[in-house]
Amino acid sequence: MDGELDLKMPFILRLVDSRKSALSTIIASNLFILLIPLAMGLFLYAKVEQSLEKSTTRSNVAMLEQLKLSLDNKISEVDTLMRQVVFDPKLDYMLRIPTGAKDADKYEFIQFMRDKMSKYHSMTSNFILDYYVYFASSDTIVKSDLVTDSRTFYSIYYAYQNMPYENWRQLLAKEHRMSYLPVAPLTNNGDQAPKNVITYIQTLPVQSQSQNLGSFIVLIDVDQVKELFAQMESASHSSVYIIDNAGQTIMSNSDLPFPSDLQGRIQGSKGPFDYRLAGVDQVVSTTSSQKAGWKYVSIMPNDVFMQQVNQIQSWSIGLFILCLICGLVAVSIGAYRTYKPLQKTVHAIMRGKDMLLRPAANEYEFIQQTVEGSFHEEKNLRMTLKQQVPFIRANYLSRLLNGYMDVDISADNGDSLQFMDLSFISDSFAVLLAKIEDVPFLADEDEQQWAHARFIVSNIGTDLIAVHHKGFSVELDRDRLAFLINVSPDRAETAETNIREIAESLLSIIAQRFQIGMTIAVGGVHAGPKAIRDSYPEALAALEYRLILGKHAAIHFQDILEVKQHYYYPLEIEIQLINFVRSGDTENVEKLLDKIYSMNFDSGQMTPELGKCLFFNVTSTLLKIVNSTNTNQEEVLGADFDPIKEVFSYPTAQGMYTKTKELYETLAGSFNLERSDHSTNRLQEILSIVHANLSDSNLGVAQIAERIQMTPQYLSTFFKKNQGQNLLDYITHKRIQQAKQYMESKEMTIVQIAHKVGYNNDVVFIRAFKKLEGVTPGKYRESMFAEIISSDA
Repeated sequence: MDGELDLKMPFILRLVDSRKSALSTIIASNLFILLIPLAMGLFLYAKVEQSLEKSTTRSNVAMLEQLKLSLDNKISEVDTLMRQVVFDPKLDYMLRIPTGAKDADKYEFIQFMRDKMSKYHSMTSNFILDYYVYFASSDTIVKSDLVTDSRTFYSIYYAYQNMPYENWRQLLAKEHRMSYLPVAPLTNNGDQAPKNVITYIQTLPVQSQSQNLGSFIVLIDVDQVKELFAQMESASHSSVYIIDNAGQTIMSNSDLPFPSDLQGRIQGSKGPFDYRLAGVDQVVSTTSSQKAGWKYVSIMPNDVFMQQVNQIQSWSIGLFILCLICGLVAVSIGAYRTYKPLQKTVHAIMRGKDMLLRPAANEYEFIQQTVEGSFHEEKNLRMTLKQQVPFIRANYLSRLLNGYMDVDISADNGDSLQFMDLSFISDSFAVLLAKIEDVPFLADEDEQQWAHARFIVSNIGTDLIAVHHKGFSVELDRDRLAFLINVSPDRAETAETNIREIAESLLSIIAQRFQIGMTIAVGGVHAGPKAIRDSYPEALAALEYRLILGKHAAIHFQDILEVKQHYYYPLEIEIQLINFVRSGDTENVEKLLDKIYSMNFDSGQMTPELGKCLFFNVTSTLLKIVNSTNTNQEEVLGADFDPIKEVFSYPTAQGMYTKTKELYETLAGSFNLERSDHSTNRLQEILSIVHANLSDSNLGVAQIAERIQMTPQYLSTFFKKNQGQNLLDYITHKRIQQAKQYMESKEMTIVQIAHKVGYNNDVVFIRAFKKLEGVTPGKYRESMFAEIISSDA
């Protein structure tokens, strides 16, 4: 008894010491919690004003930036409209038409209004009130629905309320480079009240810095701009000013003028700054626009955010007092109640580990070490098992599919199935195969993207099966998955109908929601230990039948059991087909091929093997015609062209048929063309199309072939044979000849000439020109003008 007491004495002493350590920890923790409200109150009291001021300023700057971006986006519309109008090829000529010009020149203004100005008007938004072009030489105004002289226009249509006609003419006579004028009231004969507008003026022509032959004017609706101001005005009660580079106020939502002493400060300021206006402290924010060179200035009163600061200050004091009272109560109660269960927990752990003496650490550290050790051991064990289960399960299901083992749903095998997270509800199974045909988001051969596609199909498939039965998915290849459908005993009689609905739903959902094209093949429902090994080969046989029915179909093995073992292609049909081709009768060739395809494939009762055999025989007939007529296969079908390989490169019967039909039409067309006496006329027709459409950038072999109803391949061969030159080379040669004629005049730039002769890209035009002439277009034009000057001298 004394010995036992001697053994327990060190433990008791340590427990007393540890109690002091634990209690000190608890008291210190609770006191620290008690200090939190005090620290929070002091921090909030010191920082809330500064933080809220910065937050409000940032919000104001953000809204100002949003206003700038919105308005810049609208100004881009003005810039786009200006470029569409001022860079019109006819505009430079119209600017030089004098007042007493001929009727033909005056008609240019009407045509410009109808073909250009009215078209651009339909592309503009409500931001642009209207726009017009002023031609100084002829004193003409052209807008989208009007051609008139300037005085009539100003007196009847648009006139500035405080500006007489003479001042308006003087304004247009000045040089403007994408200038914006401040807001001004504009009267319109059709409006009752003046309309406030911002006027945009661009002197014409744009390319000349010395001439002033006219102006392009855009009237911007100020009401549309004010709508953009509304959010800032309501949120921060800010006064917003738009200032141009000259210091003019383009627009403002305030009735007060922009303070003159702010002009210098906003130019050098990079961020918000304080400012005092009319005895009230303000915060000024600025941002610059790269589009129009404007400065956006926001002047916000400090009272907007200080009201919230005072309110939050009151809340902070109340929160501080409440937390202090609650903290004192928590310290007194918590220190007592926390330690008592802690001591019991330590004793329980020591008894569980058969320990006489507790380790030299306080109670918290001891419990923490014990719990962390247990969790770590359990986590490692679970992770090891979890990592292996998917592989074991996938291997088991794969072996069932390939017939290496039979299904065992007995109670003796229940533990093994449970370990693999498997459970079967019956011994009836069917196998559904899903082959992924088209994946829109699959940009390359990335296995991760294929895994993504398989994941989508697998999850949706198992969810659809789980509605009435139980399903398991197995990945077979990169583009193939198998679903094991374990038929529910309650739905054994309707299993086939259910499986058909599952296949159709899976095909539809994957195609509509994810745009993934699939082919689904389904084996029959079988029961017993060999059910899966019996259904899987049937599903494979059904998948092969996609050659007949095409991709993106649901094919059931039961539907292909009764198929015919012959195809329709008798000898007399083959002879008839040969005669039609050799006579160049393309129409009857097409009808006969349609008949052959319809007789064999419309019923759907043909095996894939017989379908391939039929196409092989039809293609062999094509080769018989080529060989028996000594036709040059390279000229008609192209060099190194293999008809058999081309036809059988398609995975479906429809694709094979389309390619076969194309080959027959090409061959028949070659016989028809060679027999006709119009080869010369056909060549002239091709040349006429080329000459008439040189300015069309889409002009090429495909376009010409479509117009004269030839295949592109045969058109190239025919043109080279009769003209002695490649068709594309001939088009390029003619375009360069025409470009050289345009270069004799200085009115058009190299870029304009390139567009004129059918090149969308001037770089491509320069390369083609240099390849034929040996020099670039610019060098050629310089040398040409140099020769003209020397000859004149």
